[in-house]
Amino acid sequence: MATKKIKRKFKKITFKLSYKEYEFLQKCILLEKTTTNKLIKKYLRQGFEELKPRVIEWENQKQPENQLLLFDFNKQSKQSSLLEEENFIYTKKDN
Repeated sequence: MATKKIKRKFKKITFKLSYKEYEFLQKCILLEKTTTNKLIKKYLRQGFEELKPRVIEWENQKQPENQLLLFDFNKQSKQSSLLEEENFIYTKKDN
């Protein structure tokens, strides 16, 4: 039975380099004897590996959207008295 080929989606990223950065990139490509994409991906992977612990820590600290909020600090609170709201304790007497 032949295995099914997995389709992978790729995203296109474009960015601009200055002339000096481009020249340096070309020298690095010649030194590594590789292509532009392979060189960029190689160093991106290395950078991602360095950032991975920080990203995992950040993900663990994220608050879920459906988490209960006990205190809403942005809401203006109104001070009220239970005794004023309920008239059964203090009633006004008309004379």
